[in-house]
Amino acid sequence: MKRWTSDEISYFKKNFSFTLDKELAKHLNKGLGGISYMAMKLNLKKDQNHIERIKKKTDIEFKKDKLEDMYFNRKMSMRKIAKTLGVGKTTIEYYFDKHKIIKRSHSDSNKIRFLTENIWSKGLSKKNSEKIMRLANKVSESHKKRREEKINILEKKYGKDFRSIIYDLYWKERLTQEKISKELKIDRSRIIKMMRDFKINLRPNYEYIASLKGENHPLFGITWDNLLGKEKSEIRKSVYGARFRELTIKRIKNNEFPFFDTEIEKIMAKELAKRGIPFVKQFDIDNKFVCDFAIPFLKIIIECDGDYWHSNPKIYSNINLTYDQKKNTQRDKFKDKYLKERGWLVLRFFESDIKQNLNECIFKINNAIKERMEELKKIKSPIDEVMK
Repeated sequence: MKRWTSDEISYFKKNFSFTLDKELAKHLNKGLGGISYMAMKLNLKKDQNHIERIKKKTDIEFKKDKLEDMYFNRKMSMRKIAKTLGVGKTTIEYYFDKHKIIKRSHSDSNKIRFLTENIWSKGLSKKNSEKIMRLANKVSESHKKRREEKINILEKKYGKDFRSIIYDLYWKERLTQEKISKELKIDRSRIIKMMRDFKINLRPNYEYIASLKGENHPLFGITWDNLLGKEKSEIRKSVYGARFRELTIKRIKNNEFPFFDTEIEKIMAKELAKRGIPFVKQFDIDNKFVCDFAIPFLKIIIECDGDYWHSNPKIYSNINLTYDQKKNTQRDKFKDKYLKERGWLVLRFFESDIKQNLNECIFKINNAIKERMEELKKIKSPIDEVMK
């Protein structure tokens, strides 16, 4: 920057108080910023009486509704309003503050400007403009540098590499991606991308859904009757109940459901395989029920029931059953009735029987198989009749 000479400083001191800054800048060949800086450095002030005399006067009425119409309805910028009315931009800013007119955000202003004015970059992109490409790369590099600086700070804070930070927050502390984003103060979309790049596996969706219990659930304390009314609520329960049942059975059949064999089912499956008894696990009946084990060609169903959930009568009295126990008992009775009406033989074994008397359970299954085999032999096929 060109230094001020003693003559320039002397002229500046003599003329500053009664000369406009732009005139001083033109005479001394300086910028307006240089004029303001030198005035501050020398502690010089304008002569107010002189400034009032030369100040531009205008008969324009800066009414609130007029300014709002130009700004909001006609989508004019504050600079364009100033140019249209023939005043400075600071004058418009003054009246905006005076009338308490809410200004647009920088982002919204740019969007309107891009749509209404002839912008040099309009219609250009990284594909067809080298200048846009350079600017985009420059911005990208700037963001990348800031991210790397932030990651270095976080790694020092947590005392481990960034992948380990995200992995531990997600898998050990069981935070969601959104909570990790808030914890690290990094955009959620960036966290998702980083997890993909780091090849951090996601938890199954059902775990998150299962966590929405009690007060964590967005509909906590609200019933469908409150939301829809009793009539619509009953229709919804019926439709969604049937849909959920169908989807559950489909997932179990395709091994898509987060379903794991219980301990007693594993014991039973191992013993059946050991005895050479053919069976099918998780057998679907008419898309209505899924049974633990089935021998389809003999129409035999084998169910392994937990003592508590299926209320073993040897342990639990019918009088003191919980709501869930009563509900499961009623469902078991309905299921047995449905299967028997369709020719299935249902064998139920309780948890304590499987664990303590497994041989007796297998004995009952073998007897049922023998009886069913005998019944099949008695049935004469059409081919047998023809052969006679």
